[in-house]
Amino acid sequence: MTVLSTYLGIAQESPEGKVLRLLIELGAQFIGVHEGALLVVDEATNELVFAMTVGQVGLGEALLGQRVPMGKGLVGLAAQTHEVQMGAPTFHLPQDQAKLRAAEEPCAEIAAPLIVNDTLIGVITAVSFKEDKKFSSADALLYARIAWVAAIVIDQRRRLAALQSLSDGRKVAGLLREDERLDLEIVAAVSRLVKAKPERKAGIARLLSDILSFLES
Repeated sequence: MTVLSTYLGIAQESPEGKVLRLLIELGAQFIGVHEGALLVVDEATNELVFAMTVGQVGLGEALLGQRVPMGKGLVGLAAQTHEVQMGAPTFHLPQDQAKLRAAEEPCAEIAAPLIVNDTLIGVITAVSFKEDKKFSSADALLYARIAWVAAIVIDQRRRLAALQSLSDGRKVAGLLREDERLDLEIVAAVSRLVKAKPERKAGIARLLSDILSFLES
């Protein structure tokens, strides 16, 4: 189990996992850096956990699983404020691994929160090791948009997984708003009905149409 699959239910090599990696890579490329990462929220500890990294060979693996307390550094601040943060890094990971100890310290960092229905699910970040590197407001806007797309990818995967669970009669894992849960329960109920009586699809369609007409009258 990877951090990504543990917290988001997304496999690294799944279509969603590949899209998330591509978004991190494109974001870093467009703002002129080579290091980027996705951190996810661990609600039990109120921390952010490195779940995916791109860039320096070897260092990425050492970062996976490392944790950043909520509110600490630019990444933690982006998570806490739900706003893009950029500037010089103000929080450094514990240097308890050889690869991390040997790594060069970044000089500039940008971090954007991933928000779904006002709920924080993670942070996408990028760093530069150039001393004169400064991120602009255009970079901040770009990262806000990339984070928005990444959040949609994660939310769609979450909804599909929830719908599958309901269709199979299993309990939904993860957080859903009450209206989301009811929407999915309705869809799942119709799905189970059709699977149980596939020969009666026409009748089921007419019944649902009658119900809709009644509700709209």
